[in-house]
Amino acid sequence: MTMTTTSVALVLTAVILLQISTPTSSFGCPPPERLRRLLEATDSGEAPILLLPCCYDGLTARLVGLAGFDATFMTGFGVSGANGYPDTQLVSYNEMMSAANSVAEGLSSAALERANSVDQSGPPIAIPCIADGDTGYGNAINVKRTVFGYARSGMAGMMIEDQVSPKRCGHVAGKSVVPFAEAVKRVQAACDARDEYEALFGKGTGPLILARTDSLVTDGFEDAIQR
Repeated sequence: MTMTTTSVALVLTAVILLQISTPTSSFGCPPPERLRRLLEATDSGEAPILLLPCCYDGLTARLVGLAGFDATFMTGFGVSGANGYPDTQLVSYNEMMSAANSVAEGLSSAALERANSVDQSGPPIAIPCIADGDTGYGNAINVKRTVFGYARSGMAGMMIEDQVSPKRCGHVAGKSVVPFAEAVKRVQAACDARDEYEALFGKGTGPLILARTDSLVTDGFEDAIQR
């Protein structure tokens, strides 16, 4: 056995021993699983309605976390505005990914600081974030790429909507939506990507999928209910 092989074997042995000796109770749950538990607590009546103040970069995410909120939402409107644009999908997937990475860093630092404060005992607790996925930035394949990208950045959930691309802010006039079948394909692609991510990295790691429709204004109440 060469010196290099011996060194590698020693490192692997140390890693295995570390994993065996570390109690599982010291590990927090992934952000998607933490978000799921928060929503289930609200749904069962054990906890009040979950408030999601919006953020758009690391600083605003950190402020939300240090203010004591349990979760947040990365707003596409805010990311667009911070980049100097209106919310008309002028920012790209890569720019949204950059914002998601900054948000994840801000939330991580806030969670660690909260864990070290006098108000919280035990290991750090993740502060989950639902990220605005707009229309998925392309076709169904792009939707899957967006889910994987947000998952890798640490996002707990992703909102996908049924507007045509390029989309407009949901608060303004002039919106149009894609046909029902295409809207379903977008959501299905997002859910498939979530399941594939969990198959690779474990249960509870895939972002929760939030489907949104803007058809109430364009196609009426019944269509919105169907979607």
